Amino acid sequence: MQKIDYKIIDNIDKIKKDEWDAVFGSVPESYLFFKALGNSELLEFKFYYLVINFGNEIVSIAPLFSADFNLDIAVEGRLSGFIKFIRKFFPRFLIIKALFCGSPFGEYGVLGIKQGFKDNSEVTPWLLQGIKNCAIRANASIVIFKDFLKQDTLFLDVLIKKGYSKVESFPTVALELNFISFDDYLKSLGSSDRKYLNRKLRQANERGKIEVKIVQDVANEIDQVVKLYENTYQKGATKFEHLTKKFFEQVACDLGTHVRFFLYYCDGKLAAFNLCFIYNNLFIDKFIGFDYVISKQFNLYFVIQAYNIKWCLSNSLRDYYSGQTNCQTKTRLGGKLIPLYAYLKHKNWFINFFLKLLIPFFKPDNFDQNLKHR
Repeated sequence: MQKIDYKIIDNIDKIKKDEWDAVFGSVPESYLFFKALGNSELLEFKFYYLVINFGNEIVSIAPLFSADFNLDIAVEGRLSGFIKFIRKFFPRFLIIKALFCGSPFGEYGVLGIKQGFKDNSEVTPWLLQGIKNCAIRANASIVIFKDFLKQDTLFLDVLIKKGYSKVESFPTVALELNFISFDDYLKSLGSSDRKYLNRKLRQANERGKIEVKIVQDVANEIDQVVKLYENTYQKGATKFEHLTKKFFEQVACDLGTHVRFFLYYCDGKLAAFNLCFIYNNLFIDKFIGFDYVISKQFNLYFVIQAYNIKWCLSNSLRDYYSGQTNCQTKTRLGGKLIPLYAYLKHKNWFINFFLKLLIPFFKPDNFDQNLKHR
């Protein structure tokens, strides 16, 4: 009888790409993506890979990473200010070490289980035991399965019986580009939204010259790209990952033809960039950075959204993922909200019980009024 066991690996290079692909199949952010993450010197994260073997065959791989988790990550307004005040005296107030299953900034969580094993009850105990031991190794107090799609919950809901709490995450936004042309796309929008977008684009073109350069690496502009990214990072209300210069260099190296940097020049000055990933028919709008003075004058956010759609249509890409931020504007431009779910469990039974009581308050629409009318 073949034996099931597991091991915890701290470097993806110790896994062969064909073994990884055999488990995950064709998913957007897979081996090369995680390889880039591991090579990018992201100081907030420590990466692990839980590998489950059935005899000599790898049947499951769970990408894991440890990081500090701010329990107030979605809190805004006066309460956020109060928490920041408390942290002047107690720096780790409402901050705990967590072990996540998934990716720090993937479009959704991924968990590789080889075809034929997804309904095999033998895999789940080893998955949970391995994650528990990895959490001990990482000194993590809480385990979080991060941002999984609704179809994944059919498998993951078994975690609820194991003491995990299920919570709705912030949704991501996707747009199906079943259009012949950009004009055809515009016709799909409501009258007011179409006029709104056309007005933004017309104003942008009237205010100066906008040029777009598309490259696979930004070696010649790297310092300026990092500066634009930092502008956006500092402006954002919710902060989880903080990208490094090394990351922007590494994705170009490791992901190769899957990467496009869209560089936006206004009257000759680099004013914005948009880092996007391309997989088959899928276009992922991943990271963005602005010179906010110029971008406001030229309505660059709307220029970028429109350009991405035009580029996708010209290159026969039919699925456009635009991420979890600024959902109101993205849905106004035709995007659809894709629900995501997380599962979490604290190692302390009393705190875990308390977390279960707080779950109803963790719903995204309690923090973002724009999500209440989904």
